[in-house]
Parts: sequence; structure tokens; C-alpha cells
Amino acid sequence: MLDMEAEDLPGRTGPGLPLPLLLGPLPGPDRDVLDSARARLAPMGQRPAAARPAPAARQLPRPLDDLRAASAVARPGGLPGPRAAEPLDVGAALVLLSNVRLYLDQLEARLLDLAQQADMSWDLIAAIIGLPAAEAMDRLAALHTRPEPM
Repeated sequence: MLDMEAEDLPGRTGPGLPLPLLLGPLPGPDRDVLDSARARLAPMGQRPAAARPAPAARQLPRPLDDLRAASAVARPGGLPGPRAAEPLDVGAALVLLSNVRLYLDQLEARLLDLAQQADMSWDLIAAIIGLPAAEAMDRLAALHTRPEPM
């Protein structure tokens, strides 16, 4: 269902809009769930001794680290080392990926704002991101409603 587009939904118009954008903002992950996911997928030598992640885990967003950890689970053969991808690993990877998505949404919104400040027309911006101008403006508005990454 994630691959559905607007024309696939009764009463919706605007082909090409992804389903999540039509349904409104997706929630961000809970801070404790995100910390637990990071701890679960951390390399063996870097895992906190306690069940709860150390305060150092509660830093600024680490999108590249989160993306690498999620990618390692999705790679054929799963995680490196003796453990294969387990359901909890897959769940943790999905939590990390949702946070990476928030980071990318925030970055895209900043870049779209900068494009406007640089006097780029919506027609040009839309051509760059592959959407009609009206949908590009709607996209920016929707991106501004997304929660901050953690």
C-alpha cells in the first residue's frame, strides 16, 4: 500500500503524490524507542552495558549512522557477525529509518526554503524535484509539518 498513488484512491486527485503525503504527517519515533533501536543495532563493541542506552546516545541526529545500521539489517545475510537479522533487528531498523526520513524531510524543507530565498521560481524548483509547481509548494508545506528528527 505504500506504493499507492493518489489516482489509486477513491475521491483523490493529483497523480504522482505518494500516499503518505496525502494522508498527512507521519509521527516521529519515540525517543526511548529510537535509543533502544540504536543500542540494539550498534556494533558489539559499542553497545552500552545497561539495557538503557547511555546519555551519550541522546545526542544530535546521526542520520548516516542510523542509515548504515538500517542498511546492515537489510543487506543480504543480515548483520555482520554471528547474529542474523531477527524480527527485533528489522523492527529496530524500521525505527531508525523513520528517523532518517525525518532528517531528510527537514533537509529538503531547508533546501526548498533556500531555493525560494535565492529567487528560484516555483517552476524551476518543481522541474528540479520532478513535480508540478503547485505540488512542489504543497510538498514544502507538508514538510514543514513533520516533527524534528532525534
